[in-house]
Amino acid sequence: MRIFVALAAIAALGLAACSPAAQDAAEQDVNQAAEDTGQALDQAGQEVGAAANEAGEAVEGAVNDAATEVEHATDDDAKTN
Repeated sequence: MRIFVALAAIAALGLAACSPAAQDAAEQDVNQAAEDTGQALDQAGQEVGAAANEAGEAVEGAVNDAATEVEHATDDDAKTN
């Protein structure tokens, strides 16, 4: 993702080379784009983390259910099956 920001910066600064004010505006645009990209990546990371947590909890529940079924299937006491 940083490569896109770098390419945007190069393009913006190249196009804005005609005046310092235009260069400053282009630099501010690039900085804002970089900040927005960072925030989007942070949000995506949080969402991936939440999804991974939910998946882990689902796997834990399935493993516990399977273990209970195995325990019941191998129990020698017919009253507990």
